[in-house]
Amino acid sequence: MSDEMEGQPAASCIIEDPAFDIEARILQEIEWHAPRVWWELLPSGLLPQFYSVTVASRIPIEIWDKILRYLRDERETLGIAEEVCKGWYPISCRLKLNHLGTTCRSMEDVHLYLRYIKTIPRQRRSETQVSLWGSAAEEGKQRSRGGNQRSDKEDSEAEEDSLAHVGTFAAMFAGGLLPRLSTLEIGWGEWTPGAIPQSVFLHLSSFHSITRLTLHHITVPSITVLLRLVCAFDRLEKLDVYSLRLLDRRVPPASRRWTPSPSLKQLYFWNLSWADELYMISSAELETSSGSATALFLSNALSCSDSQELLHHAGKALRQVSINPFELLSGANAHSIQPLRVPDVDLSWNVGLRDLFIRISGSVPAALLERAETYGVIQQIISSTCPTVLEKIIIDVRRTPSAASTSITSHVLDALRTALCPPDHPLELEKYTSLKSVELEFCFADESSKRQIEATWANLAPMWFPSLYSRGTMSLTFSFMALP
Repeated sequence: MSDEMEGQPAASCIIEDPAFDIEARILQEIEWHAPRVWWELLPSGLLPQFYSVTVASRIPIEIWDKILRYLRDERETLGIAEEVCKGWYPISCRLKLNHLGTTCRSMEDVHLYLRYIKTIPRQRRSETQVSLWGSAAEEGKQRSRGGNQRSDKEDSEAEEDSLAHVGTFAAMFAGGLLPRLSTLEIGWGEWTPGAIPQSVFLHLSSFHSITRLTLHHITVPSITVLLRLVCAFDRLEKLDVYSLRLLDRRVPPASRRWTPSPSLKQLYFWNLSWADELYMISSAELETSSGSATALFLSNALSCSDSQELLHHAGKALRQVSINPFELLSGANAHSIQPLRVPDVDLSWNVGLRDLFIRISGSVPAALLERAETYGVIQQIISSTCPTVLEKIIIDVRRTPSAASTSITSHVLDALRTALCPPDHPLELEKYTSLKSVELEFCFADESSKRQIEATWANLAPMWFPSLYSRGTMSLTFSFMALP
């Protein structure tokens, strides 16, 4: 019997066995399809397709899997292996898809990636995510983990932070070289007009498969450049912006008409750092009515002067917001007899808000956290929301001092009671009818603090919130436990 088969390796020293014949017949009936998105990973036991019974097809798939696993870090070699043997394709594809997309940090990376992609037939190119990062990405991650900050001036003057390879990638991969690419991430660098040609927007407009754009720790020269980038993708559905910095916040001329993707209706912001006045809002998620409404909001939001103005521009499109109302108290004198000055946060315009997160920062002096008046802002924020739409309230308390655990818990619950169940109207019907979850979360609490918090919760929550507590809507969680 011949061991030769087109695209299959020869193996002449295999013992015949009826079990292999059964497996071979099963293999013949398997039809494999490439996953549409990266998270649809192929299961480790997926068998390749062989088109006839050969000695190669009788080798257990676990053996092929172990052999090819040695090449898991050599994606170019795996691409070549797919052409050598059709039966190796499912295993090779699974090994390549175990990574969360491709990351290019330089011109050289872009050229090497293009060379690799050309080894794969177009119909087999399954890459769904590409990240174009500046060379300072790893340093930025280490700074984030270690808490070290580098000044904006140092960031802008660092030549290695340039994103010049974004233009190179757009030019080289334009025209559908990555037919399944759905997510593009650009980050950890500066978008320099001189280094990135104007033609980059034309080239990016040919990436018709991209539905999600993520901008992560990126410096953009102006609002106009940002809007041109967003409008380049004609099928974009979601925009994520993390730590964006703008060199020029002037609003584009009113005569300028933007034509974003009609499907661009989802926006997510985290660390709104393009203006110092936005310190109170940690993150925000919006769902607009159209792409034009999204572009209009971007133009207005990126030029707004404070948090309340941003919330006003968001209007009913705001779905989720995280607020740190005590940010101004970080450097306050804990023993001052002067009234606390915390800006009001009015969410009455945001009638579509479903999820509200309020964070009590660990940098707030412990003495201020023990004062009941500190928590009036929490009551005011919750009371300004739409009671028939709001579904979730999470109050996140970080770095709780042991001595203040009981008072913090009671003050937070009292602020919640005042907002949700006014004490002067005990017989009033439940106001927040849409609430599904009210959660009080403590971070970095030690064992002693945890016991105090749980005791205060067990004593007050059932009494102050009988309806919510009985339905299981109220909950107490501890995300991280500090060492004793």
